[in-house]
Amino acid sequence: MPTILSFLCVSRSFTIVANLIVSPNINFEVDMKYFPLLKARHCLAFAVVYFIFASHAVASNPSKVEWRPVTPGELTLSKPKVEPGADAEAIFWETRLDDKNSSRLSIEHYVRVKIFTERGREQFSKMDIPFTKGKRIADVAARVIKPDGSIVELQSGDIFEREVARRGKSRYMAKSFAIPGIEIGAIVEYQYTEHIRDDSLTGERLIFQRDIPLQKVSYYVRPYGRSTVKFNWYNLPEGRFADDKKGFQVATLYNVPAYKEEPYMPPDDEVRQWAYITYNTWGNLLVWPFVSGTWGTVFKDMVKPNKEIREKAEQLIAGAASDDEKLRRLYDYTQKQIRNITFDSSMTDDERDKVKAKSASEVMKRGMGNAVMVEMLFASLAKAAGYEVNFVMSADRRENFFSPDKYPFRSFIEPTCVAVKVRNDWRFFNPGIPYLGFEQMAWYKEGVNSMMIGENGSYIWKTTGKAGYSASAANRTARLRLSEDGTLSGKVTIAYTGHQATGRRREEFRDSQVKREENFKEEFKSRVSTAEITQLSITNFDDPMKPLTYTFDVRIPGYAQRAGSRLILQPGFFEYGSTPVFSSATRTYSVHFPYPWAEKDDVEIQLPKGFELDNADAPADLTDPQNIGSLKINMGVDREANTLSFSRTFHFGGGGATLFPVQSYPAVKMLFDGFHKADTHALALRAPR
Repeated sequence: MPTILSFLCVSRSFTIVANLIVSPNINFEVDMKYFPLLKARHCLAFAVVYFIFASHAVASNPSKVEWRPVTPGELTLSKPKVEPGADAEAIFWETRLDDKNSSRLSIEHYVRVKIFTERGREQFSKMDIPFTKGKRIADVAARVIKPDGSIVELQSGDIFEREVARRGKSRYMAKSFAIPGIEIGAIVEYQYTEHIRDDSLTGERLIFQRDIPLQKVSYYVRPYGRSTVKFNWYNLPEGRFADDKKGFQVATLYNVPAYKEEPYMPPDDEVRQWAYITYNTWGNLLVWPFVSGTWGTVFKDMVKPNKEIREKAEQLIAGAASDDEKLRRLYDYTQKQIRNITFDSSMTDDERDKVKAKSASEVMKRGMGNAVMVEMLFASLAKAAGYEVNFVMSADRRENFFSPDKYPFRSFIEPTCVAVKVRNDWRFFNPGIPYLGFEQMAWYKEGVNSMMIGENGSYIWKTTGKAGYSASAANRTARLRLSEDGTLSGKVTIAYTGHQATGRRREEFRDSQVKREENFKEEFKSRVSTAEITQLSITNFDDPMKPLTYTFDVRIPGYAQRAGSRLILQPGFFEYGSTPVFSSATRTYSVHFPYPWAEKDDVEIQLPKGFELDNADAPADLTDPQNIGSLKINMGVDREANTLSFSRTFHFGGGGATLFPVQSYPAVKMLFDGFHKADTHALALRAPR
């Protein structure tokens, strides 16, 4: 199996026009894996469990903290009310969003949780509140009310501000603390306030479903001035906000079950219960024509070729015999010869902000620009070479299955790529993303409803294509020797293409070669814990047009297990240690695989001297009627060389099928259970007599 692994600020209603377009200096490829609670368009962050503490103490302001009385019923509560067997349950989860200040948005969090099990105690024993540039965390407080009513409060000196990650010169921070005196049967409650500079209610997500059951979840919203807000509801019946006495609008849900993750599930927006806030200034009827008109003007001004651009384009395509060759030369120039500051880890965010460009010609003159401006330069060169070009904005399939009617908000689409018309076909190019090759797109931008914007402001919605399974392959070879004691050793090569390679390049683009090697070893050992990897070589990491290749020597003691006078051997080396993809007999959500993929294995194992196979039977071929998934295994023995050969050919996602309704889960699970059984098929070797 492959490793399947921007937020855009908008301001107050009176500046909505300026904020309906994305700043060309935005870093739209933010790596958020270090902040699981901070998602695109700043989904409301909340405290989460972490187990690392460091750094220096940061003072809070306990004088502002007001705790509400705890009722006798809450103290004596011995089992969950919403979900039987829950480890912890929120008695209430309350969030207040206050937009009355013209220069910042304030978000107050107040949570009270009852602990029922040891796992629940561990879950809430340590917490992080992550934050990034432009956000300030204040008034952090926490306490524990034990079953006997005694109270232990968090002291200000126990709150730490620490760095949780660093990418180049960019730092990612969190306020961390341990919950004092927590035990089973206790109540944990905490509160804190976020102050977000130059932000507003528009674009905020109200999350009504969390990772624990909620007896009561409430949102209080106060708009700016006399403005009115609109709420769009997703995956729950449309709610209603009522006015309270303090100028807030409040909505409450009761007895909300926990949001539980399942393997290969649709993105959060499609399944979690939430609402989206916008200022109801103009309504949404004109949003898409406005976006296209604004971006069309910006695009036209940015990509208009000047004399230097025309000369450069002419120089680059001189002698090219085809459209492919011309566009590839323009692509290589913009991707490899222009410094892309979005991915330059030697720069701070402030340094990036100072590099501004109003046109593609400025980018070429300076020899640098952010990812969007690199795309603009490519578009300008293509235009100078005689091609029609469009600017493409699309959603992110990691977040939702976007359609302009379901999510009628500009913040749900972002600059994605440049479309070039070649004869009668539109082709898509991403030179602003250094780990994407010629005509490659990230998997989460494939199969997405996208807005193609022309220079005159016209637009059409077009669904981007999706690469087939053969385009994202893992080709794996192993030449191994098995010892009498069951140790397996030899040389291994794994070559990834397409999305299987791109995902690794994306996650490790800013890592050193040493760190990449460490990552690979950890990944391999997570499946085969006893593996010893040496002589590891990683090639073609910086060339997205070539397979990303890992070559290494491996030694695995105890790979084959003794059973009396026999050795039990699994010939499918690359699936050794794998577990079933789906373990649960039931399913709540649809099944969503990010992209189709394929695997091809070629394994040779030199058997111990004198040992013979009882038989070399191979599992039967396994294919579903629509050929969505297929597995074929062949085995043979060269008795003269005493060598077992094993070949495996696998694919999934035939016909582009990657999304399956929950009703199809039994069939999907059965198919993958069959794959796993065949992949882990074992043979018996007889010892010499």
